[in-house]
This record gives sequence, C-alpha cells and structure tokens, in this order.
Amino acid sequence: MALFGKAFCLLSVGFVVFNIGLEWLLLPGVRKAANVLNVGMALQLAAAVIPAVQWVACRSGERSARAVDVCDAGGALLIMLAYSVMSSFEQGFLLALITICVLVTRAVVVPSTGVRTLWIGVMCSLPPVIATWLILSGGGQASPLVDPEWLRKMGALYIALWCGLGVALSTLASRVIYGLVQRVREVTELGQYTLEEKIGQGGMGVVYRARHALLRRPTAVKLLATASDQARARFEREVQLTSALTHPNTVAIYDYGHTPDGVFYYAMEYLDGITLEDLVEHDGPQPTGRVVHLLRQVTAALAEAHAVGLVHRDIKPANLMVCDRGQVADFMKVLDFGLAKDLTPETPSDLSTANMLVGTPLYLAPESILDSGSADARTDLYALGAVAYFLLTGAPPFVGTNLLDVCSKHLHTPPEPLASRSELAIPAQLEALVLRCLAKDASDRPASAGALLGLLDDCDVDRWSDIEARRWWTEAAPEVRRRVHAQHGAPGTAPPTLAIDYARRGWQEAPSGAVPG
Repeated sequence: MALFGKAFCLLSVGFVVFNIGLEWLLLPGVRKAANVLNVGMALQLAAAVIPAVQWVACRSGERSARAVDVCDAGGALLIMLAYSVMSSFEQGFLLALITICVLVTRAVVVPSTGVRTLWIGVMCSLPPVIATWLILSGGGQASPLVDPEWLRKMGALYIALWCGLGVALSTLASRVIYGLVQRVREVTELGQYTLEEKIGQGGMGVVYRARHALLRRPTAVKLLATASDQARARFEREVQLTSALTHPNTVAIYDYGHTPDGVFYYAMEYLDGITLEDLVEHDGPQPTGRVVHLLRQVTAALAEAHAVGLVHRDIKPANLMVCDRGQVADFMKVLDFGLAKDLTPETPSDLSTANMLVGTPLYLAPESILDSGSADARTDLYALGAVAYFLLTGAPPFVGTNLLDVCSKHLHTPPEPLASRSELAIPAQLEALVLRCLAKDASDRPASAGALLGLLDDCDVDRWSDIEARRWWTEAAPEVRRRVHAQHGAPGTAPPTLAIDYARRGWQEAPSGAVPG
C-alpha cells in the first residue's frame, strides 16, 4: 500500500511539473500566470496529495487490516474523483488512460484478491464515465461535443469500455500475483511454522529460521533432506532421542511432525550464537580458563546423554555453539544428534551404520574408524579431547592431505604436545587431560563423562569469570559475528518450492514410536 502511494504520488507530481512547464512554454505571456494555477491544476495537485497521504499513513506505524482496506479503496476512488472533476475543467479524454494506469499500478504493488480488485476497479471507473457524460452534455468549458444525443451516449460507452479493459487487466494481474504470493507462503509453511531463511545444512537435513503462528519465541525448523525409508527412520529417531534429553546445554526440541506427503520436520529452539569452529577461526585460540568453562558444559550435556544410552558420535566444533542466552554469557549448546547411537538393547538393527565411516574425520576416534558399531561413551570423549585441542591451539590434533592420511594418524600417530603448537601457556595438568582423552585405546581415556567433569574441575587454570565472559560478548563478539557473516554470507531465503500438497496439510498419525506432533 505504501509503495502504491509513493509510486502514484511521484507520478502525479511529475504530471503537474510537466503541465506547468508546458503552459509556460506554449501559452501567450499574458495568460501564463493565470493558467499555471488554474482549477484543473489544483485538482491535479490534489490527485498527488491523496497517494502521498496513503504513503505516509502506511509507513508511520502499524494499521489494522480494516484501516488498510479503507485506505486502499478510498484512496483509489479519491484519486479518480480528482482526475474526473479535473476533466470537466480541462479539454481531453485521457481519463481512460489514467484509470487504466491507476488500476494496474495498484494491482501490481498492492497484494489483493481478484474479487477485491474487481469491485475497486468498477467503483473507480464510475467517476470517469460520469465525467465523460457530463462533458459531452456541455457541462465542460472546453468540450465542443454536445450534440447529438447518440454521440454523448457513444462517448460515455467508449470511456466505459476502456475503463472496463483497465478493470479486467488489473483483476487478472491481482489474481496472478496474489496467487503466486499465496503459493510461496504455503510452500514455506509447515503446520503452524512459517520458514523464513536458511541458516544451516547438514548431512541429514536443512535448517531454517522460522516463526510460529501464535508464539513469539524464535524457532529453528529442520527438514529431512533425503526421502529414503532409512533416512526417514533415522530422522524420526534423531528427534525422539534429542527430545528425551533435558539438560540445559542440549538443544531443546519443541515440536515434531510430517506432512501427508511424508516430509518430516521438527522444531527446536533457535540459537543466535557462534559455533566453536567460527569462534577459533575468527578469534584465535582461547584462554585456558574459558576452554575449561566451555568443556564442562559440553561434558555435562554428554553425561546425561550417555546415562540414557546415547552416544553422540559427531562431537566437533561446528556442532557446539556458544551463546549469550538469557543474560548468561558463554552458555554452551550441543547440537545435531543426527548420528547418535542408541546403546539400549531394543535399538532396531536395520538402523545400524556398521561398515560405514560415521562422524567427522578430524574428530573421529580410532575405534570408530575400525568399526563404527563399536562406538561407546568414550568415543565422544575422544572427540571432545580433539575439540579441546582445537580450542587451545587453533588447529585439530591431526590434519592430512586426504581422508586416508587423517584416519591413519588417528590410528597410529601420537598427537603433538599442545605447548609445541600453541603460544598460550597451557597448564601441564590440562594438557595431560586433553592428551588422555586422545588416547588410542579407549580404556586409557576417562571412564565416563562424569569422571571427565571431575578431572576438569581439578585442573589448575585461571577461572573464567562472568565479568570476563560478559566483556567478551560486549567487545569482541560483534566483530567475530561480522567476520562470520562476511565469510558465510547472508542467510539464504526459504525454498521457493517444495513438492508437497500443502492444501491438504494436516497432522497424521505418526509412525510407530514417533513423538506425537
């Protein structure tokens, strides 16, 4: 609505300036001053003021739907009334062209149904037809066409036909444009969630920032990227496993569902934070006190998962996010349980990933390389040790020219001492603990996440205080965010199409074992 008001205001002002210039150039000097500000010109200025009022009114704050409707229909009608009255003072039959211009411009820039555009078009066409009838009846000063009677009728009919063409064109434009807008809106809605922009993508799915139809809290929605039966089963299992976890450092699941065409998705809390991967890349190795502070939170979240028989199997910096959340700075969240392994006896055997390399090679435990089915809680502790190594040195413990080279180093090469790869002063106790987590033999690592928590508490490091955390988020975080956005670019938009029949969308009975939507 504001765009229509702005466009037509500028167009009308352009006509006024053009007419003033034309009169000064063509009229005799003695008549110039009298004609520059004649009645017709005043009405044309009024026709420019009306859309200007629409423009300002629609930009100055929120308006109710009824107020916008009145502004839309009333503004269009007043514009045509001004031009129609002007035609009775000025010679010419440009009313049909002006009518078409007003109606088509409105249809292009104002979202509207075809029916609404139709009745607004008919209403706006009445003033030009009536004005033409009056002009041809001799009511206008400049019109010589007053007889015969049939000429008056044919002239009015002629204008009516052209106005009808404008109504038809604008109605068609509204139907097409409004229909496309509705289709885009429908394909970016899942249940009560509207997808807004793409914020991430993993092996199993794509994540979008979304908004709920009723709730104000920000939400992230993950869609299943592939359609195989095994992928769907694993996707369902991921949301079930993650929703069973209640630790505050584990990403929270809000909702789960699927469409009639079988597109699975789940809604989770939206995290406006920085992954540990981006943190180190753009802020460098982190102070030892902060590293221990972050590791403790991740370890506590893993302790809960391990206690219920879950192994994450993809602990890496990109799946660990540090946030400034609820006025708590440096609050960690563990993300993406898509590769989690359920150690409980009732785990379906057909979901096993045996004979497959599961995880991220730079953070992959030796036993996962040899046999992914042998992963247990200590597999996550190896990956967490590699994350700690990355946070303290700025690089993972092993790098190589290819996958085979990296895996070979995980299996056979001892990690270099942290002191040789970091400019920071790393306490010997903390270095020993990190290297212990990176032991090739799982039995040489801490026995559990709970045991690792105790060992982290015993590390003699400078305490990372709340004041230091708050200072970092106030002073350093904005620059880190800027660099991250510059590297990754602006978030992508929601997908323009999804092959789903959203018109029949509804909650279906979830597959056996699924969490109700």
